[in-house]
Amino acid sequence: MILTTLIVGLAGALLMFCGDMTLYYDKNDFIHDGTINPIVNIMKKLPPLRVMIGGWIGPVAAFLYCIGFYHIVLITDEGFYKWAFAAFLLCCLGIIAGGAYHSHCAYLGLLGADEQRSDLDIVMKYFQKLPLILYIGEGLGLLGLLVLMVMGKTIYPRWMAVLSPGALFLLKPLSRKLPKGLHMILCGGFSNVIFVIYYIIAIAMCCR
Repeated sequence: MILTTLIVGLAGALLMFCGDMTLYYDKNDFIHDGTINPIVNIMKKLPPLRVMIGGWIGPVAAFLYCIGFYHIVLITDEGFYKWAFAAFLLCCLGIIAGGAYHSHCAYLGLLGADEQRSDLDIVMKYFQKLPLILYIGEGLGLLGLLVLMVMGKTIYPRWMAVLSPGALFLLKPLSRKLPKGLHMILCGGFSNVIFVIYYIIAIAMCCR
């Protein structure tokens, strides 16, 4: 059962990463300016069907992610079941918001012409609040997993905490310094890349 949830979680992470790249991958990369505008400018130039497919992937990948997150409950000592279950639910809350963000992101590309976007300020304000739910929910859930690992309350050795998604996320600032090409792939899909790394290692540990 643990291995099954890990494999499904890996599938969700890979699918969401593919959704990221479908939505806005561009060989010319993008420059961070603290807003989503560089990504929107890429999506505006892409074929509408490609943008729609990228958006559709989000909710499906989020569903797979939720199944994968249940491994937190399965790998935790029985005495810490409530803590693990709370971490699981928080992660689900976060990734559901993430899937919605993915889906809504497609609108910004489909409404590509500037004259179509003139009245979207209020929509943008709403859209930009979704990541708050993602980062608060998933952040707290992954912090719970990290603490459980550090305390030795999971089936994994304590050192696995260093490779947990919560710990790996701290490396995100480094991804912004990567050279052109790698930057687009690893920075653009960073949140999913760290889950791919974690799930592969967790699966390998279970198969030993």
